[in-house]
Amino acid sequence: MKHSPTPWPKGEENIRKKWISITRLVSLDTSSTKSGWAVFEDGEYKDSGVINLDTSEHKKEYKNKSENRIQDMCLEILQVLQENKPEIIVIEKLNVGRNMNATRILAKIIGVVYCYSILNDCFYFEIQPSQWRSKLGMQSSKRGREEYKRLSIEYIKENIGKDVSDDEADSICAGIGYIKMFDKKEKK
Repeated sequence: MKHSPTPWPKGEENIRKKWISITRLVSLDTSSTKSGWAVFEDGEYKDSGVINLDTSEHKKEYKNKSENRIQDMCLEILQVLQENKPEIIVIEKLNVGRNMNATRILAKIIGVVYCYSILNDCFYFEIQPSQWRSKLGMQSSKRGREEYKRLSIEYIKENIGKDVSDDEADSICAGIGYIKMFDKKEKK
């Protein structure tokens, strides 16, 4: 199956005509408390949101019950995937850090998405944040996490015209970055 995705920032709409369109791509920026998601259809941004299990109500519900929160996040992500029926799933790659508990939690969430892709015959791609940031002109060794968050929020405001949180911005940017990886003009 051929996939040729691309959401086109302002001024690049005509590039899309050179690609075989895809039906649907869902990109994800996952965590156990807030996970951003974005939907692209035929190479165009369509929708996005955040699954937020970090509200005061949720904090009370999940106090000393992190497994319940992880399970609920997995179920919420599955619901987004089932509602949008993607052909391609792009998810931020798990970076193994010092906190092994956080790594195990994220591995469970990413594993659920991977399993969905297998069961539903979706193309699955794990993207490094540095990959999509590079494609969007943000990557620099001199920048820290907070600056990257600010830059992704600004990118979405400037190119899509939507005010979003950093979780939602990163999910949209991951999708755009993935799509730009296949843009022939980008490779020149």
